[in-house]
Amino acid sequence: MDTLSAAHATLLVSALLECFVASGWLLAAAMLPRFRVATLHWAAFSLLVGLAFFGYLSSSHWPGVPVYAIGNMLMVGALALQARGLQLEAGQTPADRVFITVLALAALVQGAWLGPEQSVWRIVATSLLLSGLCAWNCVTVLRCIHQKNAQAPQAPRALGVVLSAPFALASMVFALRASTVLLAPERLMGNARADQSISMPGALVWLFISLCMALALLGLVVYQLQRQLSQAATHDTLTGLPNRRAADEFLTQAALHAQRHSTPLSVLMIDIDFFKKVNDQHGHAGGDQVLRTLARLLKNRARASDLVTRWGGEEFLMLLPDTPLDGARDMAEQLRLAVQNSPFHWQQHNVPITISVGAATWSGGPFLANVLIADADSALYRAKNTGRNRVCVASEVAAAPGK
Repeated sequence: MDTLSAAHATLLVSALLECFVASGWLLAAAMLPRFRVATLHWAAFSLLVGLAFFGYLSSSHWPGVPVYAIGNMLMVGALALQARGLQLEAGQTPADRVFITVLALAALVQGAWLGPEQSVWRIVATSLLLSGLCAWNCVTVLRCIHQKNAQAPQAPRALGVVLSAPFALASMVFALRASTVLLAPERLMGNARADQSISMPGALVWLFISLCMALALLGLVVYQLQRQLSQAATHDTLTGLPNRRAADEFLTQAALHAQRHSTPLSVLMIDIDFFKKVNDQHGHAGGDQVLRTLARLLKNRARASDLVTRWGGEEFLMLLPDTPLDGARDMAEQLRLAVQNSPFHWQQHNVPITISVGAATWSGGPFLANVLIADADSALYRAKNTGRNRVCVASEVAAAPGK
């Protein structure tokens, strides 16, 4: 009896903890609109789990009511909500049909094996469903972190393993519970107390897992916030392209690679011709749309190893590692023709756009980033002063239009 009381006391602490965690997620939903949908799901998860625990603890006060069957349904529903929130946070389409199917199976299990004499099968089936949902959540967290790492290679590789570990542990615990009850039901249920199979170790394990799950979800949110801050610091908000700070970092790394391997490094300075006229005729909203469209075009035309950045205003900079001067000139000409021949639209109006491009290349000797950028900028200045819609390279006075 003392052991049972201790177990129930631990479950009571767990229930209160779940309510506290739910209030934290509700606060996060109010303060962080970006995570509102996911955190509301996780708040509902904690509330349902806490409600299930309170039901387990007060089962003796509800004779004739299938409290444990209801609690099991609450647990399954809670984990389904947790899974749905994780999918939304990972940018995946929620598998609502699967969740509905799981809930239907859980309801079928509770109804088919409702009596105390059938509780073994109810516990086994419910535990397996809970184990499967926890395993699904583990995989979802791993995929989410993997996707973010693919976009930010500098992210810690072990983060996905750490954040998914609590869900993997919960899956194993529920699977172990199912196998234990199936193979040795007397270890959990003894004395015909099938519907009160709560042990002190089991209660402590759940308390530990619950805390770890909450910390893992919090870690996921903190990681996403950190990435947002990093994105805001290194990317242009209008076009989504890297900004000058990111370009400086990339250029430093590319220069080290070029010097180490004796390979050329080229830059293209790109400017929209007569951009002020676009703003005057179509307003700044039209000008912003032109900038966004051009940014997509440049990014789509760039190679995987290149970097396209918004340098400022209507100027863009493209960094071309392992590219000699001739290759830079060819790339610049391809971009010039692509912009000239691509439709730019704003509010059902065609907006004819051309660009001027200045190219410069480092191929040996001391590397000075500011000199390389200045050479490309000087070439761009000559391109604009000799007619626009053309390409000039740092070693030439001018290039013929349409070359």
